[in-house]
Amino acid sequence: MRPEGGKGVNTGTLTAMTKAKRGYSREFTPKTERRVRFEIDRIPPTLWERVQAKAKRQGISLRALILTLLTKWLDES
Repeated sequence: MRPEGGKGVNTGTLTAMTKAKRGYSREFTPKTERRVRFEIDRIPPTLWERVQAKAKRQGISLRALILTLLTKWLDES
């Protein structure tokens, strides 16, 4: 039954919400409450679209990808 005056539940939205999301990487959990926010400006749109598509296909979050790249770069001699 629909609630009075309601339109019912959109099952398509509920289905999308229950799908597995790319996990938030716990590998980079901050040890303090301090947060750093960084914005990148003027990324070529075609590059960004390709990065997003590949990350989605591989099931990796962009946050985890970027933090992994930064960590590897720091570890280089």
